[in-house]
Amino acid sequence: MVEKDPQLTALEAGELDVFVETMEASRLEVIGSQAWIDWHIRLQKLNQQAVLEATTLQEEQTKEALISCGKLPILVHEAICIQVWRLKIYPQILKLDPSPTNTFGIYMVLYHEAVAVGLLETVLFHEDGAQCINEVAVDLLEYAVEQLTALLALLNMDYLNKIEPAAMTESAIEELERQKKGLQFDISMRCITIVRYLAEHMEIAGVGASMATNLFKISDVPSLLAHLIELQPWKRANDKGDMELFNYGLWNKASDEEIAQLHRTEAQLWLCLRQLLLEPRLAHYYVIDDCRRSAFCKIQSKITEEMLDQIPPLGELKNFLCRLSVGDYSPMQQPNGAKNPGCTLIQVVPQIKEAYMKQVHRRTKTVAKAQLGCFQMDGSDESREMAKKLLESYTSDAALAMDGGGAKCAKCGDKASKKCARCKQEWYCGRECQVQQWPKHKDICDQFANLIV
Repeated sequence: MVEKDPQLTALEAGELDVFVETMEASRLEVIGSQAWIDWHIRLQKLNQQAVLEATTLQEEQTKEALISCGKLPILVHEAICIQVWRLKIYPQILKLDPSPTNTFGIYMVLYHEAVAVGLLETVLFHEDGAQCINEVAVDLLEYAVEQLTALLALLNMDYLNKIEPAAMTESAIEELERQKKGLQFDISMRCITIVRYLAEHMEIAGVGASMATNLFKISDVPSLLAHLIELQPWKRANDKGDMELFNYGLWNKASDEEIAQLHRTEAQLWLCLRQLLLEPRLAHYYVIDDCRRSAFCKIQSKITEEMLDQIPPLGELKNFLCRLSVGDYSPMQQPNGAKNPGCTLIQVVPQIKEAYMKQVHRRTKTVAKAQLGCFQMDGSDESREMAKKLLESYTSDAALAMDGGGAKCAKCGDKASKKCARCKQEWYCGRECQVQQWPKHKDICDQFANLIV
């Protein structure tokens, strides 16, 4: 990873404490309002600051503030809130306005979910982060597993092999759907890490039995992970046949060194699978039938000596899979004659999603109609000023530093130093790439230019 400026910051002095202390879970009805947009910008800046602190080895003040103020559950509420919005309200908005002239506002709401999930991924790396979400851990697990299922659906629809259409042939609805799928892919990839953290910290969260029930019995997460390992969603071939890797929300051409290294997403999948299959509760919560055994045996050969050199603990998983392949189930038996814990007497069930669904029950059309005006950008000075603030939060130096070393050319992916003078949204390495990219960039450039001029 390219070294980042340790002095770079997304927040002004004093903003961190104010932003964190004033965090509140959103209601579906207020999405798109001026107050909600202000909150979206604050959350975006908090996410940028947390990533900068984690990647430049600074003191992680954002993480500490979120945990000390008990605000991590708010992020879980935000992610689920937007999930319900895109499932229930988003389709109604498109029915009301099937040919929107501007899609920026709707994209902003969809992006809000990715911001909340990104911040959760960064903070949950720490053990005290898992303790902070103990009351919503089961809700977060349900949400994250649903995103992994959505990732499998995208892969089964050949998402990685579809060539992006030229913007000139793409309608506004098609553009939104493409952006929505792109965000879904990014969110799902981040949720792989979140599921791993939850699996590792299920006891710390204080709801270990309920977590195990959801991981093993309800969702069959081990099989889900095995399928993702086989499908390798972290890599694809571009239109020139070059391998690209997905890192921090972006696809970039892979160097020889990167190809030789174990990808971070692949590592997370293997570590999570190891955690689950070697979990002492496995024998009591999970039955490895022939179908599951076949899925696990398929990936056994993927644990190479090079992988073991990079992550030695995977050796235990390889031994488990080897025994499983020859029909030896003894590693699954509880050591020291431990008794079967039996059924969970009190099962913690997810509640957040159901609560949001109740907020819009039989009101989806009403809510969509009320929010539609917020997304149409009426051209007033207030809406233009808000659009400028949003664009600044998306294209600031802090935002660029999060993508692995600064601005990248929209055409070739190389390091870029020139920004589109009209919309100030897209970057290029030179004039030649800008001219070649213009047919694709024109429509989005018009939208941004109309918002801020």
